[in-house]
Amino acid sequence: MRLHSIKLPAGRMSAVIALAVAATWFAGAQTRQASNSTAFRADATLVLVPVTVVDRGGAIVNGLASGAFTLTEDGVRQQVHSFAEEEVPVSLGIVLDLSGSMTGVLCQAKESLRALLKDANPADEAFLNTVSTRPREYAGFTHDFDEVLSRVAFEKAGGDTALIDTIYGSLHELRSGIHTRKALLVISDGMDNHSRFSREELLDRAVESDAQIYTIAVDNAPAFAKPMARMEESRGLLFLDELAAKTGGMSFVVRGQTDIAAAAASIGRALRNQYTIGFVPLGDGRGGQWRRIKVKVEGSGLRVYARTGYRLD
Repeated sequence: MRLHSIKLPAGRMSAVIALAVAATWFAGAQTRQASNSTAFRADATLVLVPVTVVDRGGAIVNGLASGAFTLTEDGVRQQVHSFAEEEVPVSLGIVLDLSGSMTGVLCQAKESLRALLKDANPADEAFLNTVSTRPREYAGFTHDFDEVLSRVAFEKAGGDTALIDTIYGSLHELRSGIHTRKALLVISDGMDNHSRFSREELLDRAVESDAQIYTIAVDNAPAFAKPMARMEESRGLLFLDELAAKTGGMSFVVRGQTDIAAAAASIGRALRNQYTIGFVPLGDGRGGQWRRIKVKVEGSGLRVYARTGYRLD
């Protein structure tokens, strides 16, 4: 996620804060400013961090105040300059794995997609790309989710797996979405054997983007699988989990109908229920360098999903 400077004329701090937030979030959305957002540095950047909070049972937690959150940059606590809890439409990219490794679980993968889209916000937009020997792009963004589902209804699994290349290209395509909130959903077993890009290159691209990546990993190895096969599958599942964790998304492993329904419902709620925390980064002249951020929340059993850092131009 790259951030760019916002020049601030002296003496008009409150107005600029409002304009910065409005320009970055969906136009017309109602925001709730933090009570301590009275100071703002000139010639600074307002960094906005989407945050999802869940309880021990995985349920989304709403209604928290800004004071419940602590945000640090490179270990230094930052003042919250803006804070909002809102439901806004999302531009959603979908990557569905149709490669040969998905042969035994493609029905579950398609059901995961169907379960998520049936409860989508009508104002959302989505595109679908599929994984095989080469990435396959369909018709781009659409508001017709039934059409998205119809495109893969009769598709069969086959070919090699260019998963990394497909995700990499989908992150680029996602930039053309009309909504400020952007997310990428990956439904796969996480394995790859035919990509030009490396995992490290994709992770770099993912953390540079503004998108949160959500993954539904279909457990594909039988209990009696050979250790090597089980190790390769575990490596794929860990990779999907890392993609989600670094971008502030959520990762699920599904093995049956109950898992699929629960994962799709959790992701759907997370897409529509988020906090957005704004802070001014450290003015230490480290332009272009990676900055680690960490968000914590007060409350027993609460868990935060937020991206792990950003790069400031």
